[in-house]
Amino acid sequence: MILAIAASLGTAQAEDWPTWRHDNHRSGTSSEQLDAANLTLSWVFRESTPPQPAWHGTMQRDTWGNVAKPKEARAYDKAFNLIAAQGKVFVASSSGNACVALNAVDGKETWRHHVQGAVRIAPAYDRGRIYFGSDDGQAYCVTSDTGTRAWSFRGSSDKTLIPADHKFISRYPCRTGVLVQGGNAYCGFGLLPWQDNHLASLNALTGATNYNKTVAAAQWYSMEGPMLASSDRLFVLQGRVSPISFQLSDGASLGRLPGGGGTFAVLTPDSKLIHGPGHGNNTWAKSRTFHLQESNAVSRANIARHSRAHRVLVNGSTRYYVIREAIQATGGRSWVQTMREPETLILGGTILYVGGRNEIRCFHASNGSLLRTLPVEGVVHCLALADGRLFASTHSGKIYAFE
Repeated sequence: MILAIAASLGTAQAEDWPTWRHDNHRSGTSSEQLDAANLTLSWVFRESTPPQPAWHGTMQRDTWGNVAKPKEARAYDKAFNLIAAQGKVFVASSSGNACVALNAVDGKETWRHHVQGAVRIAPAYDRGRIYFGSDDGQAYCVTSDTGTRAWSFRGSSDKTLIPADHKFISRYPCRTGVLVQGGNAYCGFGLLPWQDNHLASLNALTGATNYNKTVAAAQWYSMEGPMLASSDRLFVLQGRVSPISFQLSDGASLGRLPGGGGTFAVLTPDSKLIHGPGHGNNTWAKSRTFHLQESNAVSRANIARHSRAHRVLVNGSTRYYVIREAIQATGGRSWVQTMREPETLILGGTILYVGGRNEIRCFHASNGSLLRTLPVEGVVHCLALADGRLFASTHSGKIYAFE
């Protein structure tokens, strides 16, 4: 359903946002430079049914972790996650059991590829194809222009369905999404740490299996949230416990990283993995507030933890943290701005875009000056920049385009 608004003029400027948070490091950073001070609403798209997150509700206290009002560890699909590439916006619909393509200019739906389960993680675009995973236990590849299926892959031969929130899902859902790199597509399948999980590498063009590793239940792993990749390692998030690293070439497990859980992570150019929000180690220390854990991605050595932070963006020597109800720049730049319930942030050129409750704020990245406030309905969980536009997705089920 398209709501309101004027059709916008096209633009020749175009840097794609082809995967979750722009790239496989999940940097959230693009060179796309918009005139943020003059952004206006172009269109709004709304699914007929709001998002249906895999995990919902708010824990008032984590008694085992001794943490009051903890941040949610599995908040990866509170809104419809999206990417933008080649003049289209590609949307993961958890309520519609589909991957949906919208025209980036006017927000009109161009195709919808239905599957048998929720699509939770943002799709990935690569060379004219769209890749995504579903709660039905399969990973899919479709053409980006028409949504025609090229191939699908089931991670486990077990086709057992289990009930979950008035739906039936696979015992081995694909809740990692599909990561595409070097001509290969990587995806994880599983849900319960006391059962086997599966990690697959596929030929991105044909869907042929390079490997499909069984991660034994004895290792007590699960796979949830968008994966990350370096040149030789794959990092798989787990929700309430810390990420696992695997060898890209053969899927061999390299072990867990330190710290707590969470399904947000960034891999920095100097091989640091920052993830969270976690709740510390297995002690009853009163210092177990939520935080971001920073570790060496190669050696898995602990570096630091950043208390009360739940999002970070790294740009050269500057880091931008979301800490409670503030955005703080440290390192190369130093400033602080307050904001109600900031939830996500991305960088486009010299502009930092921060999504919160019922608004997006556009700050000058160097000094924190507020350039524009854009009203929306709901909490912003997903932002992207492409085609000269800013795209935002909120928990209300609406997707906004500004230019």
